[in-house]
Amino acid sequence: MKFDTEKLAAIEHVGSPLLVTAGPGSGKTRVITERIKFLLKTGLKPSEILCLTFSEKAANELK
Repeated sequence: MKFDTEKLAAIEHVGSPLLVTAGPGSGKTRVITERIKFLLKTGLKPSEILCLTFSEKAANELK
């Protein structure tokens, strides 16, 4: 899947926590999913990642 510059910057952001905000249907959940995969590939442990969402739909997609 291809991502635009802003989404790719969010996926590959390093050095500090990240808050992803955008309107409905903009791909937030997909960006968060890809970011988690990126973090795991860079050596972070699953126990070191905190991912919060406020919708049940997004929570189910992230599972």
